[in-house]
Amino acid sequence: TTERTDFDGLYVKSINEHWSVGGWVSVSSSTYSNIDFAYTIHPAIEYNFFPYDESSRRLLTLQYTLPLNGWDYTEETIYGETSEVRLQHALTANLSLRQPWGQTEFTLSGSQYLHDPDFYNVNLFGSANVRLFRGFSFRVFGSYAWVRDQLFLPAGDLSDEDILTRRQALATGFEYFVSFGITYQFGSIFNNIVNPRFGGGEGRFFF
Repeated sequence: TTERTDFDGLYVKSINEHWSVGGWVSVSSSTYSNIDFAYTIHPAIEYNFFPYDESSRRLLTLQYTLPLNGWDYTEETIYGETSEVRLQHALTANLSLRQPWGQTEFTLSGSQYLHDPDFYNVNLFGSANVRLFRGFSFRVFGSYAWVRDQLFLPAGDLSDEDILTRRQALATGFEYFVSFGITYQFGSIFNNIVNPRFGGGEGRFFF
């Protein structure tokens, strides 16, 4: 078995039709990631190159965050830590376009730990929803990440069972996935657009 718990809270203040400020907090635990308890505080600022009232059709945002991360680890890490607090900075660009035929989205994000710039992560995400008929769409999306920031890896050796059943994260230099699916949406095609500020794209990843 693996166990994971998460709690996230978000607050955003609209400055004008292009700028927003705010942040979010996260509290979590994960046996997969060797974490008994973790918290992250993300102050952030976001700029939308288009007015936000056009977000039902197009969105191009650039967001900068300065997360403060704290971890209590289940086992000592490969860096000899049982707990630590680290400051990051991250930049995320997101493009979302909605057309009569469907919707496309692209997200490029990068983060880096300030105590050592060699610890970083870069993620590229893309998706497309192609409307086949009203409410029914074919969807494809994928992601590729360059991973250089696994501070949480346990120092001990993993058993063959742990590796084969993916009970714990392994050291890696990259991650990728591709997925296909179908969706059916009831009601208005715009009924899920409330306030896109800090909403980002579906490629936005929080760790």
